[in-house]
Amino acid sequence: MHRAAKKVAKWYGAWAFALLAIAALGNSFSGHGEYGVSTHLWLTITGLPLSLLSWYVPNGTVLGVLVAGLIGTAQWTAVAEANARWEAWRQRRQVKKP
Repeated sequence: MHRAAKKVAKWYGAWAFALLAIAALGNSFSGHGEYGVSTHLWLTITGLPLSLLSWYVPNGTVLGVLVAGLIGTAQWTAVAEANARWEAWRQRRQVKKP
């Protein structure tokens, strides 16, 4: 895994974990699912387009937030890895050209 992909996985994973903690604590102490719905929506927005698949899981639950976080982390890590490989390929190709 490229260094940039590791950084993306770490930071987006931390973002998803923080929102998961907010959803879990909010559902535990408030007795309603407003925190779960809000955090699920935030993770869906920041993880578009694949995180829309998390809406097949019950909305606003901690499980739904977890699924949205995992999908978003996997998606953005894959995008960062693909971008790093593309840049490495372009640089390698430019070196061979002259």
